[in-house]
Amino acid sequence: MKKLTLSIVIALSAFCGKAEAQVGINTASPASSLDITAKNPTGTTSIVEGVLMPRVDRQRAQSMTAIPTSTLLYVNNVATGTQTGTAVNIDAVGYYYFDGATWVKLYNPNSTPFGLGNIYTTDGTLSGNRIVTQGTNTITFTGTAVNAFSVAGSNFSVDGTNNRVGIGTATPLSKFHVNGGESRFSNTTSAWALGPTTGGTTGSLNSFEVVDRVNNIRRMVFNDNGDVSLGGTIVNNAAGGVVSIRSGNVGVGTATPQKQLHVTGALQVTNELNVGGSASTAGSAGASGEVLVSGGTGAAPSWQPLAAVSGTIAAVYYVQGTTAATINAGATADVPGVTLTVAVPAGRTQTFLFNILGYALGLPVDGVARQGAFSLLQNGVKVSSAYTSMVGVGGGLNNLPVPVTFLKSITLTAGTYTFKVQYSSWSGNQTVNYNPTNYAGYNGDTEAMLTKMQVMVENN
Repeated sequence: MKKLTLSIVIALSAFCGKAEAQVGINTASPASSLDITAKNPTGTTSIVEGVLMPRVDRQRAQSMTAIPTSTLLYVNNVATGTQTGTAVNIDAVGYYYFDGATWVKLYNPNSTPFGLGNIYTTDGTLSGNRIVTQGTNTITFTGTAVNAFSVAGSNFSVDGTNNRVGIGTATPLSKFHVNGGESRFSNTTSAWALGPTTGGTTGSLNSFEVVDRVNNIRRMVFNDNGDVSLGGTIVNNAAGGVVSIRSGNVGVGTATPQKQLHVTGALQVTNELNVGGSASTAGSAGASGEVLVSGGTGAAPSWQPLAAVSGTIAAVYYVQGTTAATINAGATADVPGVTLTVAVPAGRTQTFLFNILGYALGLPVDGVARQGAFSLLQNGVKVSSAYTSMVGVGGGLNNLPVPVTFLKSITLTAGTYTFKVQYSSWSGNQTVNYNPTNYAGYNGDTEAMLTKMQVMVENN
């Protein structure tokens, strides 16, 4: 086979070309400016067909100047030269064309990165700001990975597996998961809202709103046929107020709450008030007539009957003598009817205030006065006593018993106690609970000389 130089081939081709200056190789009817037809387009011949482009190394391509746009060549060595200037994209052996500024890779068989790659096959770096004008067209990303789409790591993440969105996390745990030290709504002129609203204004039904600042306070409003807000107005936007949370304390009308619930202003309760209980059980509303009593620092108050409140009167008792009884000289006996049994409730202490009035009647004999003592006993043990006597001679109104009144205060703990009054005759026989029927002028008053005991019980 004879070898012809390119100039001879081109000359012959031009000579055989059409009048329109189209050149054909292996064809008498070229279809373009240069039409090369395979000599053997089919079959099993081993003769090489094709076009050989100029083959140069990177340094040679990098050294060219005044390169016409669309020049095509084949770089067969990238060990020479550097990947800079017009050769910035020449990083591998292959075909390159000149775009007027740099050599551009024509084909990338190994999917290796180069400057004019695309997001489907290569990574890349923006060389400047870009704007995508969509118009009425849409962009849809379909992903099934947990972190299918993200911005700057975990700044913004879309979970395509569980259909979740994360801010500050690449593994969101809910439909919308914000992870960070602060989440803020910031807008100086409009309201933010979730749920149906009325033009984004306050007072809307069934919504959560973050409303514009008033006096440098942005409000959070929860509406459901009524209004509750934090940081602003309360109850239908009618009355100003502040609800704040500081270290677990909630303040109503104060920005510095001192307790878990701190109300500055009036508090109105229109239904039962429950106290006590626990985090999972209801407290007690008490019974009608009971009062709320403090349990002291760190303890819950409790509902108690007024009679059980410290410093109040728990009860008042009164007993008086019944039948007459004569106590001989030197003897001691209970005064009939003047006995009282009481109980101090568990967990309490009470003070008992006794006021006792007693009469003991005994006519003097041979001018000897009658004398004795009334005693108060607690569970059979004497706790107080008082002396009495009867003076005078003869009988009737000339001989009157000297009444005795004595007081006693006793403080007791929980338990049951029996109190009784006894009389001890020191001199002569004497009668207690005497019925003065033989006195001149007696008007039928049977209680006049009865022994009487009144007891007032105070809660401590």
